[in-house]
Amino acid sequence: MGVSLLIDWSGCAIAGVTVPRRRLGSAGDETRCPCVGRAAERQRIDDLLTGLSSGAGGALMLSGPPGIGKSTLLDYAAQAAGAAHVGGDVIRLSGVETETTLPFAALGDLLLPVSEHYPALPHIQRLNLENALAVGDQAQLVNPYAVCNAALTALSVAGQHRPLVILVDDLQWVDPDSERVFQFVARRIADERVVFVAASRIRPEATGSMTILDLDGLSRSDCERLLRARGLALAPSVRAELLEFSQGNPLILLEYADRLTPAQRGGKQRLPAIPEVGDRAEQGWATRLRLLPPKTRHALALLAAAREISLDQLATALSATGCSLHDLTPAVDAHLVISSEYAYEFVHPIVRGVVLSSLLPPARREIYQILAEHATGALRAWYLASASTGPDEDVARSLVAAADEARQCGSYLAAAQAMCRAAELTHSPAQRAARLFRGATDSFLGGACADAADWCEAARRDSTDHRMRADLALLRGRALMWIGLPGQAHRLMRAAAEEVAATDPARAYRLASEAALPAAMNADLHSGMQTLRRSQELLLATDQPAGTSSVFGAVVLTLAGNIAEARRELERAKAGLVGADPRNATMELGLVGQMCTFTEHYDEAQRLLNTALDAARTTTDPTALAFAFGARAELGWWLGHWSPAYADADESLSRSRALRQPGAAAFSLLSLARIDAARGDRSRCTRHIAEAFDFTDITEARHMPIMRDHALGLDGLGHGASKDAAAYLDQAFSAFDHFGLGNPNIAPFAADLVEAHIRAGNPVRAREIASWLEDVAKLTGLSWPTAAAARCRALLADDPDVADAAFLDALAEHERHPSSFEHARTLLCRGEVLRRARRKAQARTPLLTAHGMFTTLGAKPWIDRCRSELAASGHQPVDEQPDERLHQLTPQELQVARLVAQGLTNIEIGSALFVSPKTVEAYLTRSYRKLGIPSRSALARAVAASGRTDRG
Repeated sequence: MGVSLLIDWSGCAIAGVTVPRRRLGSAGDETRCPCVGRAAERQRIDDLLTGLSSGAGGALMLSGPPGIGKSTLLDYAAQAAGAAHVGGDVIRLSGVETETTLPFAALGDLLLPVSEHYPALPHIQRLNLENALAVGDQAQLVNPYAVCNAALTALSVAGQHRPLVILVDDLQWVDPDSERVFQFVARRIADERVVFVAASRIRPEATGSMTILDLDGLSRSDCERLLRARGLALAPSVRAELLEFSQGNPLILLEYADRLTPAQRGGKQRLPAIPEVGDRAEQGWATRLRLLPPKTRHALALLAAAREISLDQLATALSATGCSLHDLTPAVDAHLVISSEYAYEFVHPIVRGVVLSSLLPPARREIYQILAEHATGALRAWYLASASTGPDEDVARSLVAAADEARQCGSYLAAAQAMCRAAELTHSPAQRAARLFRGATDSFLGGACADAADWCEAARRDSTDHRMRADLALLRGRALMWIGLPGQAHRLMRAAAEEVAATDPARAYRLASEAALPAAMNADLHSGMQTLRRSQELLLATDQPAGTSSVFGAVVLTLAGNIAEARRELERAKAGLVGADPRNATMELGLVGQMCTFTEHYDEAQRLLNTALDAARTTTDPTALAFAFGARAELGWWLGHWSPAYADADESLSRSRALRQPGAAAFSLLSLARIDAARGDRSRCTRHIAEAFDFTDITEARHMPIMRDHALGLDGLGHGASKDAAAYLDQAFSAFDHFGLGNPNIAPFAADLVEAHIRAGNPVRAREIASWLEDVAKLTGLSWPTAAAARCRALLADDPDVADAAFLDALAEHERHPSSFEHARTLLCRGEVLRRARRKAQARTPLLTAHGMFTTLGAKPWIDRCRSELAASGHQPVDEQPDERLHQLTPQELQVARLVAQGLTNIEIGSALFVSPKTVEAYLTRSYRKLGIPSRSALARAVAASGRTDRG
C-alpha cells in the first residue's frame, strides 16, 4: 500500500500518470503539477479545500476507466492542499490489487501518520482500533463500529490541529474492511477540517453523502494542448487518428504518441496497429516492458506480486533468484517505476497489472513461492495460496489460521476471503463445505449478505450431511432476506425444513419457525401461517423448548390481525428474552418491539427498541442497527414524534445502504416518504419513493407497493387531489386485502381512503371501506382502527347530530391512543362538519386545537386546511409558533439533541452515533441557533418538554 504525508513533485507527469509518493513532510512545499482541462472537476476540488478554512469538510469520489485522469486530479488536490489559504497536510495512499485480502491494510496506512493522536481517543475506541491494526496488547474480539468511530475521531483530532486532506487512489483495490471504514468516515466529515477524495475504476453502489464525479474523456482541444505540453508534434492526419481512437483518454493518447518514431509522427510512415479497445490503456506499458532486460522483467514481476514489502525484504527476495535492486534501474529509466529511499513504486497502478499479466502461470507461481519463503503468518499463507495449482491441505490450514487472526481483529470480510480460498484448496467435499460455511458466516457478520448467500449455495452443493445442509439453508435464507429477497428466503428455508424433518426434527423446527419471518416480510401471510403450523408439528417431535419461535409467530399473527393471539405470543417471546444478553438478541428485541408498536403496546415498544439499539451499538452484527432504527421510526410515526422518526429512518437508510441491503433501504425510504407526504413536501416524497423502487424487486417485497401507495395517497389527500388519492389508496387496499393482511395499523390508510372517496364524490365506495374498517376494528380490538372507524362513520352521517356523536366517540378513543396526527385529523373533520352545519362558533374550538397539533407536527397541508376552515368560520388564525420546534432540526441534529437530553457527554454521543465529538459540537451549535436557545441545558429542557427523548 503506497502512502505518504507529503509528495515530492519533482519530475511529475501530466494528465494521467501517477506521481511518486516519496517522502513525509508538509504539503506546503509542493510544486504545482500541470493539469490540462478538467476545469469543472478542479473547481469541485477547490471548493472542498476552500471550505477547510471555515471548518467544513467533505468527500468526493472520482470514477472512470483506467487512464482517464483520476490520479492526475488527485495530484492536483495534493498540490492545492498546500496553498496558503488551505495549508493542509496530505495523506495519500493507493489500493493495491495484491493486498485486498490483508485485514485493515489500507486503514493502517491511513492512520499511521496520525497515530500520535491515539491517546486522545476514548479507551474503548483506542483498544478496538489497536487490536484491529494488530498493534494492541490486550487481545479481545473487535467491534467493527468502534473501529470506524476510532478512525473518525483520530482524523477529526488531527484535523483540529491542521487541516487534513486524504487522497485514496484505486479505491476498488482497497481491502473491504478498510473501504467500509473509509465510507463511514466520508459520510461524517461535513463538520470536520477533513477532506476525503478517492478515485475508483468501479462506480460504488453506496456512497452516502459522498459526491461522485464521473470522468469522461478530454475534449479535442484539451487533447491537443496535452500533446503540445508533452512536446509531441504530430502531423494533422496522425493527430486526428490518435484523437479518434484514444476517445479523450489522456493515458492512451500519450502512451501511444510516445511510442511513435519521428517518421510516424510526421505522417511519413505507417502507424503501428491500433490495439483492441480493452487493451489500449495497457498497450504502451506492455511495449516498454518487453524492451527491458530479462532480469529487470523478473525483478519487476517480484515487485508486482509482493504485498507490503520493504526494501530490505525486496532485496533479500531478489537475491534468492540471482537478482538485485540494481536490476530495477532499467525500469526506472523506462519510467515504469520510481525509486526512493523507502521503496520502489510503479508510476501507475496499470503497470502492476500489466507486469503480472505478462507472466506465464508457472513463472507467476514461482514468484509467489519465492515471496512465501520470505514471509510469515497470513502474508505467507496468501503467497502460498497464490502459488498453489490444486488442493493443498497444508496451505488450506494456513489460510484457516489467517482467517482466525482476521476474525480476532474484527475483520470478518478478510476472514471470509481466507476461508473461501481455503475451501478452494480443500480436497474433501465435506471439509470444503465446512470451510465455505465458516466463510459465509464471516461474510454475513461482515454485512456482505450477497456473498454469504452465494457461498452457502456452493457449500450445499458439496455437502451430503443433512445437518450441514439445514444450517446452510438457514444462513442463506437470512442473507437472502436482508438483501431484499424474502420470498426466496421463505421457500428455501421451508423446503430445507422438510428435507430434514424425518431425521432431525429439531433443526427442521428451527428452519420452519424462522421461515415464517421472510414470509411475513413478503406479505405472504397464508404461507406464513402454514409454516407456523408446521413448525408446531415439528416441535412436538422434539424435546426442546420453543426458543425464539414465539417471536416469529408473533410477527405473522400481528400482521394477520389475530391480535389477541399475537399478544400472547409476544408475552411468551418477552419471557424468553428475560435474562438473555441483549447483544446476542438484538434482532429478536427489535422484532418484538416492532410488533408491540403494531399491537399498540407503545411503552413496551419504546423500551424494547431502545434496548435493542443500545445493544446493537456494541454488537458485531451490522444488520441489527439498521433494523432497530427503522422499527423505532415506525414507532415515532404513531407517537407523533415525527422529527425523531425522520432522524431514525434516515439513520436506518444510511446503514442499510452501507451494507448493500436494498430491502431495508427501501423500507426506510418509504418511511421517510410517508412523513414527507404528511408534511406536504411532495418533491421529497416522490424522490424517496423513486429511490425505494430503484433499490428493490417488488416481486420479492410485495408490501412495498402498499407503502408507496399509502404515501402518495396521503400526499394527494393533503393537497386536495382527492381523486388521485382515492386511486392510489384503492390500489393499496386491494393489495392489502389480497395478501391476507388483517392489521390496519401495518398500513394505516383505510380512513384516508374513506375520506378521499367522500371528497371525490364516491359515497358508495366510501361506505364499503368504512364498513370494512368497522369490522376489523371490532375483530382486532385495536384503538386506532376504532377511532378511525368512528371518524368515518361521522363523515358519512347525513344528520349533523349523529355525525357529532360519532366524532365524540372517535375523540374519546383518541384519548386512549397517542397519535396526535390522527387525533388532529378527527378534530379537523369535526370542525369542518360543524362549520358546514352553520355551527361556526362550535367549530372554532376543534379547529383551533387541530391547528395547534398540526403546527407542532409541521403538517403544512393540514395546517392550511385548518386555517381555511377557521377563516370560513369567521376566525382569523394567527401564525402560531409551537412550544417546541424540533422539526426544524436535521435528522442528525435531532439525534444529538435527544442524547443530550439523556445527559450524555459529547464523547459519549459521538460513540453512540458514530460521529466525532467535534461533529457533535457542530450539530449542537446549529441547533442552538435554529431553536434560539443559549445552552446545552436549555436544549435538554426543550427536548424533554417535547416528549421527544428516546426514553420518553
